[in-house]
Amino acid sequence: MRFVRYADDCNIFTKSKMSSYRVRDSAKSYLERKLKLKVNMEKTEARRAVGSTFLGFKFRTYGRKGKLGQSVPHEKKLKKLEDRIRLVTKRNRGVSIETVIRELNSLLRGWVGYFARSAIKTYLTELMEWVRRRIRQYLWKQWKTAQNREHRLRQLGVEEWKLKKWWFGSNSYWRTAGALGYLIASKCIHEFFGLVDIVGYYNRLHAQRMKSDGIVLVVRYNSLFG
Repeated sequence: MRFVRYADDCNIFTKSKMSSYRVRDSAKSYLERKLKLKVNMEKTEARRAVGSTFLGFKFRTYGRKGKLGQSVPHEKKLKKLEDRIRLVTKRNRGVSIETVIRELNSLLRGWVGYFARSAIKTYLTELMEWVRRRIRQYLWKQWKTAQNREHRLRQLGVEEWKLKKWWFGSNSYWRTAGALGYLIASKCIHEFFGLVDIVGYYNRLHAQRMKSDGIVLVVRYNSLFG
């Protein structure tokens, strides 16, 4: 049996289904009888580790014996992140793009720092495509007039022949943002406006965390299921 605890949340791992029921009942009895604590049975269950959650993480397996599984953020955590990004990049906020980028960088670094052990590279890659589109939408709204939009794009180094092909008066913000990658490239958003390269940041943190955890994980897995 292995025990994982954080504050008042804990997971107890056993080798069999029957053992999980027995340990659950014993733990409940001990906590309530000895420690005088109330166990919330609505949040207490005996189940397979795969699909269970702990501190915002959900666990999954490759489906092959002897292969270590993965942790991923729970769907609720993904939705919460995306909702916060929507608020930060809401096009009528009325704050500078520097403020938006600063808040985004803080939000993304903090979230990835917490979930760095998870397998989320594909998710982050897709997320950042969406974030960059929202930034382009924010810029298009902030620049307001066709004359100012053309001037701003020229400041970003967009070639004249590209500018001549563009219609600057469009106020279909989201649709326009989807095409603006032609003029405002991803590299520009990261290097000129300062948006953090969160995929690269995740890759570095993930490698560090997995390297430090690797030996411990293998030893614990083998002692539990070997």
